[in-house]
Amino acid sequence: MSLVKSSGAFSVLRTEDRNYFMRVLSAKSSQSRRRKKMKRVFAAMLSAALMLSMLAGCGGNGGSNGGGSNGGGSGQQTPNRGNVLLTFGTGDTGGSLYPAGAALSQVWNNNIQGMKCNTQVSTGSFQNVQDVASGEVDVAVATADVVLNGYNGQGKFETALDNVRVIGAVYTSVSSGVALKSSGLEFVHDLKGKRVAVGPAASATENSCLDAFNVMDITADNTSLENLGLGDGADAVGDGILDAAFGFAGLPIGGQLNLAATKDIVVLDYTQEEIDAILAGNAAYIQSTVPAGTYTGQDKETKTFGVKCLIIVSADMDESLVYDMCKTMNENTKDMAAGNALLNQMTDPSFLCTDMPIPLHDGAVKYFTEQGLIK
Repeated sequence: MSLVKSSGAFSVLRTEDRNYFMRVLSAKSSQSRRRKKMKRVFAAMLSAALMLSMLAGCGGNGGSNGGGSNGGGSGQQTPNRGNVLLTFGTGDTGGSLYPAGAALSQVWNNNIQGMKCNTQVSTGSFQNVQDVASGEVDVAVATADVVLNGYNGQGKFETALDNVRVIGAVYTSVSSGVALKSSGLEFVHDLKGKRVAVGPAASATENSCLDAFNVMDITADNTSLENLGLGDGADAVGDGILDAAFGFAGLPIGGQLNLAATKDIVVLDYTQEEIDAILAGNAAYIQSTVPAGTYTGQDKETKTFGVKCLIIVSADMDESLVYDMCKTMNENTKDMAAGNALLNQMTDPSFLCTDMPIPLHDGAVKYFTEQGLIK
């Protein structure tokens, strides 16, 4: 029988027939979703079973507790939480979020007994905040401005994801503007009336540029603001097409690093008054610097602003587990930084737990308080 053949009042299918076929299609769709869910559950169970098998094969002490540190507090024995399988949301393999997440996962896997943390790629901070809040992943990395927007339900977030918590920070994405030394430019406010690459449209680089330019009365009406990628913008400066180019990322920024290798550049500075005004406009921003020597020929440190890249989990993650994760992370920062210079800031213990835009997880509060890093 033909499912659909209608003309005016005539129809082969009666109303009850159409309803029947709709119920069948709906049931098939539900079954498909259940099958996909069961596949994910089975994969997780299989991974857990394999891990248990490997641990047993290594002669693990059946009376030992899961977790490899004192976790849960000074002088206290770690609660017996068993083996833990976590999924870690990172970012694109070509960006900064992925290597940061991979380094953390390796440290936790190597030092916390019974933990297996698997990294997975994602589209970045926005997805990661959503996935942690929904339970799609257990832990993730995301920039502080996006985390703050998610927590408050602002920006691209339609609802407040207030079950997200922070357990530490890994590096700072900073605003870095460069120009040719021959241009005579020195400060960002010198760019009024110039030609400037401000990053891709709606990107973190463009957003940070507009925030900074707003306090200096630099607008699209008095300055040529061009949407170019970080590499293309730096190339345009080198070719003399543009006067300056910006990036908002972990240092050094690749495109600017390449420019400095072939041209004499200057990293544009801010006055302290300008930094204060920029920070006042966005609670996620923190004051930072572009250290001397970041780029070839750069002999002067410049003031700038940025956001921390944070490690986030759900508020209901086990407190003793988070305690162990923070402890292990803090005790292995030098090794992580030795493997990736992007993580150098983690060697400053206060960087890990201060200037956070949303609350720390209770387990993180407990650990960092015991270390005297927060009150």
